Amino acid sequence: MKKWVAVLLVLLFASCEGKKEKMEISFYYWRTVFELTPLEKLYIDELEVQRLYVRYFDVGLYEQQPVPVAPVVFNERPKLKIIPVVYIKNEVFLRNINTDSLAGKISAYIKQINDKAGIVTDEIQFDCDWSLESKNNYFQFIRDFKKRHPRLSATIRLHQVKYPKKTGIPDVEEGVLMYYNMGVIGASGENSIYDEKIAHRYIASLRNYSLPLSIALPVFSWGVHIRNHQVTNLIGGLRHKDLSGDGFERTGKNRYRVKEDQLFKGRYLAKNDEIKIEEASADQLKKMVRDIEKNSKERPKTLIFYDLNESNLTSYEKEFFKTAGYW
Repeated sequence: MKKWVAVLLVLLFASCEGKKEKMEISFYYWRTVFELTPLEKLYIDELEVQRLYVRYFDVGLYEQQPVPVAPVVFNERPKLKIIPVVYIKNEVFLRNINTDSLAGKISAYIKQINDKAGIVTDEIQFDCDWSLESKNNYFQFIRDFKKRHPRLSATIRLHQVKYPKKTGIPDVEEGVLMYYNMGVIGASGENSIYDEKIAHRYIASLRNYSLPLSIALPVFSWGVHIRNHQVTNLIGGLRHKDLSGDGFERTGKNRYRVKEDQLFKGRYLAKNDEIKIEEASADQLKKMVRDIEKNSKERPKTLIFYDLNESNLTSYEKEFFKTAGYW
């Protein structure tokens, strides 16, 4: 009898140890008009999404002064928690600016958008790929902003995780590791959105990174338009299914040749131009999470997919998103 009890206890503990705590699932919303489609609302409900990270506006320079760019307009009142995200170009902090004044202006503008939309927020996120030359101004801006709003989060890039002593760590409650756009967009190479070899040069450093991190994963895609072995531009949202028509010939795993001169999605494509599709597959995304978990001190609490729109949602099986919290 004692032997059977011991076996049952071992099985019980093994079962408990193997059961993973569900990660929260969320999305970035990166459009200038907030208006969810019926399909987007369905996914939000079925995935039990509790909050969205909504880009409120960018901050850039105009006549050498920081100005807001392309603010979001809420055409409907959100029914879930909203975290405003403000993208600040690095050029802003390369100038000798009054960071406290900038913090006050950004705080007031966020409040203006919130008041008009009937939104109350308890967290604000800043997205800035700061450099060694701009970090002091950016970090001072963060400290100045915390006087007005104590709960802040910030986006973090892989190189900032690997070299924290050099790049610094912002004084925020949480970081979001942007686990994409790892390589250089070029005519050669495979995939600049996710490159496993590049990722593995950095992720071991997660164990020693002191800031708690959520993870942002890419469900977006684009096509790299190549002419004469040179990148001409990016075609946002392009996927393999868009190039399945007679006007294109598949020449590789993610490459297509333009068969004849044509207008395609408002762009002129010449005969023999190339299109390289860049995206992250479902299997790659799952592996990204497993690699991060294996190299982190603790399991990420939140997965944030970039970004919420129908095309990105329907490019993966719905079960992919439903099981994401348990990867």
